[in-house]
Amino acid sequence: MRQLFIGLTMALIMLAVGTTWNSNAVAANDGHTSATPMQRLAESMLTDIDQATWVSEGKGPHIMYIFFDPNCPFCHKLYVNTRSWVKDGKVELRWIPVGILAATSAGKAAAILGAKDPLKAFYQNEDHYNRGGGIEEDIASPEIEHKLKANASLLARTGFGAVPLMLFRANDGTPFLVQGSPPKDKLTVILDHVK
Repeated sequence: MRQLFIGLTMALIMLAVGTTWNSNAVAANDGHTSATPMQRLAESMLTDIDQATWVSEGKGPHIMYIFFDPNCPFCHKLYVNTRSWVKDGKVELRWIPVGILAATSAGKAAAILGAKDPLKAFYQNEDHYNRGGGIEEDIASPEIEHKLKANASLLARTGFGAVPLMLFRANDGTPFLVQGSPPKDKLTVILDHVK
């Protein structure tokens, strides 16, 4: 029965992210097959996730990590499409800023992480998004610069070099990486299976 449940969970998530939406989804080894390098990567990133610095949003029982750039339109779309999940207390999103897309990205990521209230700064960026993040750049302190480098280093492990990147465990414990911003209906299937 457990094997059937694992198979169904993985099939639903892969269906959500793999058929009509071009993405990279990686499921970790369920103990019955040899793990691929990408499967080991998903597990490795979750093991080392405490090296990252994130902005926590929501108080739900399920946790998803999202690497994002403050200027990324696809990250903003993902933000917009997750509002009802956060509002309804279904998920805790841990937004991990990186500054990789534009000349202003690093300064905006620094402004978010260096703010007295990083969540408020994150909302400022997203709620005033207009062809780029809605927060003004800041000069990173050495401490914030170190945190941003750690975030970027963890993201660089994927080799995708793109955001958004969702990292989570499915409700059966299987780790996943999903690159990109899926359509809202596909995102719902993914969020339904976040542990």
